[in-house]
Amino acid sequence: MAWVEITADEYARHFANPVACYLKADFNMLNAEKVDKVRFFAFEDKGLRVGLAVGEKCDEWRSPYSAPFGGFVCPQMQTIACLNTAVRELKELALSQKKLLRITLPPFFYDRMFYSKVVSALLQNGFKQSYANLNYAFDLADGTPYEKRLHYMGARNYKQFAGCECSFTQETSEEQRRVVYGFIQKHYEAKGYPLWMRFEDLLKTAEIVPIDFCLLRVDGVAVASTIIYKVSEKIAQMIYWGADQSALDKRPLNVIAREMFRHYQEQGFDYLDLGPAASDGIASEGLCTFKESVGCFADLKYAFEFDGTHAGMGA
Repeated sequence: MAWVEITADEYARHFANPVACYLKADFNMLNAEKVDKVRFFAFEDKGLRVGLAVGEKCDEWRSPYSAPFGGFVCPQMQTIACLNTAVRELKELALSQKKLLRITLPPFFYDRMFYSKVVSALLQNGFKQSYANLNYAFDLADGTPYEKRLHYMGARNYKQFAGCECSFTQETSEEQRRVVYGFIQKHYEAKGYPLWMRFEDLLKTAEIVPIDFCLLRVDGVAVASTIIYKVSEKIAQMIYWGADQSALDKRPLNVIAREMFRHYQEQGFDYLDLGPAASDGIASEGLCTFKESVGCFADLKYAFEFDGTHAGMGA
């Protein structure tokens, strides 16, 4: 029973169907230039039971190193005994290679049974919880009508645009995709937020992940946009959204929340992940309130670390 290093091709074969695209070998290789090396490991115990991909930079291993989350992947459900052993052996691997290992997991709803056991194993076996971010999503499989999910503020804002003519379209030409990106870019500039991905980065990612570039029009005028990754067969994730700052009276983000909900529910998705409303464990109270007001539920997205750079550390 031990962790062994395997190739990207071997990782792709053994761990072909993770809960999200971010855990696949090809996604981990997508931005390999950002780290010194991408390394793939598997916990072997009468077969390769658990996988972990990390980006190595100096004395750190990060999973993910360029994605919303990373962590463990299994070809089939594993027992808590197996996961406890895998985590204990992972500590030994980090110590033997003198690495600081950082792991950010998906929110629980991606696989509640599995990630509940993973968190238990990490805490039980000496990993330090770095933080837990609040993460928000739409439950699209729940039959509750959208309007009945809204909190007071969301319901009030909904009434303001209920009579508007809205269209939510997926744009396929490069010209229109640039329009989608442009709304987001200006929105982020207005809010003072960093925009980590360039338009060219998104096109590169779209070669291996299905991406929707969507534009919202209210009464015939384009007012907002969003970029959505189809991270698995049943889960879509909003990566970015943005609105025309001169059209805020039309409540464009409230409108686009409703339209995204309807669109991906009609496409048969179970969840639409709207991402975290926190950074390093510190919640953005305004963003939390907004996402709750438009009908999202909250979940936790854990981050852990183990310091193997010095013998005896982190144990």
